[in-house]
Amino acid sequence: MAGILVAALLVSSLLLVHFSMRSRPLDAKRPLDEDHGLPWPEAGQASTVFSLTALFGAYFGITLILGLPALLGLAFGTVSGLILTARLIKKRNQDSFEEFLQSVLKARGDNAIVFGVLLAGIQCCFAASELLILREMARTGLGLRGEDATLLAMALGAIGYFYVLFGGYKAVFRTDVLQFSMIALMGAVLLSLEFHNATRGSLVPPLWPRSGYWELPALAATGPLLYVFQFGVASVMGLGFLVASPDTWKRVFLVVKMRRQGPRFPMFVGVGTAPFLLLIPLAALTPAIADGPTDSGALFAGLISSDMLFVAAALGLVASFLSSFNSALLASVHVGLLLRRTASGVREEMSRFHWLMASALVSIGFVFLALSSNGNPYLLANALLGAYSVVAGVQVGTGWKISRLREGHLIWLAVPSLLAWFVYLTSLGGLTDAPNTYQLNTVPVAALLSLVLAATCRGLVTWSTK
Repeated sequence: MAGILVAALLVSSLLLVHFSMRSRPLDAKRPLDEDHGLPWPEAGQASTVFSLTALFGAYFGITLILGLPALLGLAFGTVSGLILTARLIKKRNQDSFEEFLQSVLKARGDNAIVFGVLLAGIQCCFAASELLILREMARTGLGLRGEDATLLAMALGAIGYFYVLFGGYKAVFRTDVLQFSMIALMGAVLLSLEFHNATRGSLVPPLWPRSGYWELPALAATGPLLYVFQFGVASVMGLGFLVASPDTWKRVFLVVKMRRQGPRFPMFVGVGTAPFLLLIPLAALTPAIADGPTDSGALFAGLISSDMLFVAAALGLVASFLSSFNSALLASVHVGLLLRRTASGVREEMSRFHWLMASALVSIGFVFLALSSNGNPYLLANALLGAYSVVAGVQVGTGWKISRLREGHLIWLAVPSLLAWFVYLTSLGGLTDAPNTYQLNTVPVAALLSLVLAATCRGLVTWSTK
């Protein structure tokens, strides 16, 4: 009965979104060059952050295993990434997001192609990783067979695809509002349950780190210095995800343009920290996870303890999937459109938009099906840590201007870095067998990779200038 209620509420909400878009078709000349009339970019920004915390898996795992120091670091890095992006957008002062995205992709020679392909590829893989994690949620949380869970994930992916195919950014931002509403409902249910537990004397346990994670030989197993180190690693991670995500840039751009005179700092702090506050009661309802290989079904066991909690959590997670899947899909296509426009030029891009959308969907589906039989649904998400680190390091090191790098430099930075990352993951062994809590120990290495690339790019930019 609870599953039927979830389906009815979700379908009804999506139909309302669909009918609200029918009166505003996409522009045939520039289908994705649209900034006006998009509702509540602040809600969209909060949706982006929560989608990372809920579906990417790493943020929730960090909360369960590393506790409060790392959680605070993620929130600090996320807020810093939002503010840094907003200041850059304001400084460049472009009139449309498409102009801003073109300025980011502007570079010498093949650098633009390398950077654009890297951005689009990351977004497609991110969408595929969301499908994999959604499939795992359906299999373990709903008790579906593997084949049925695969079909469910593919069906929801197809819904998201056709939404953005016909609605573009209008569909993405209206789905963001839907997701924001569902998340608010889930938050209210979680907080009410926590209040109920508190009145019965069952308070949330202290969120302190476990030993064996994010440690340095020179530091003690516990203590302030170790917690500062964990805070710093998480800050780099939180900032890096947003700096490397074009869908985040779109939302921040609209917030900056729509609130020219209004206060933006409190809003960025609010949307950057609120999703992390929801992770605390969510972690409290999750059974204790043992170190090492773990059954991902245990992560969701606490969410199906009652019908009310199940309905709220299912709506929030599925809405998060649709919002982030749509955003990643459209961001990859938008980057592809701009790359093709620079290469060949065309007056009307609707046909090219349709071809790129189909190509992106096929690519996402191929990656999803290729990895769906793998024992670890978080493997692709783990691999993406390194790719995000490369983009974030290049962005920060060049000041968001890859045109400062000499022609041919970027490929010699990106390719060896990605190869080194995948060699590192391969050397760990056992990651393909099952979800493993020790996968979180790859995060400091990814943060180090990002910092090294940022310093290298800064040095190359300085050398090129001289």
